[in-house]
Amino acid sequence: MKLKYNAIHWDVIAMFALLLLCDTAAQLFFKTAVTGLGEFPTDNLHAALLYAASLAANQMVLFGVVALVIAFFTWLAIIARVDLSKAHPATCLSFGTVTLCSTWLLHEPFTLKQALGVLLIMLGAYISSEHVDA
Repeated sequence: MKLKYNAIHWDVIAMFALLLLCDTAAQLFFKTAVTGLGEFPTDNLHAALLYAASLAANQMVLFGVVALVIAFFTWLAIIARVDLSKAHPATCLSFGTVTLCSTWLLHEPFTLKQALGVLLIMLGAYISSEHVDA
């Protein structure tokens, strides 16, 4: 059963929150893993395979994969209940959550230009998901 757009359904909001949390966590886990391993070697096949094996054995990569699996099933639950054209723009919110959490937890720089970009993306997501009666 598809939900009416104007009705507030807290379970769907909770699923969106879980989706954003898992997607953001996965990106942070992956970044932490590759930061610890260094840059991916592109000039040597043997070194690239060793790097890939190190990634596969890395606990942070495993946590990231688990977070993405949870996000995947959460996304399926969301789009089973909400029109895809309304649900998909909300995934752009992860641009903001990943950027802010990277700044806060990984101490990455956050510039005014980034802030403006994130705000424009979020505004675009809001506008594109707004229900318009013709």
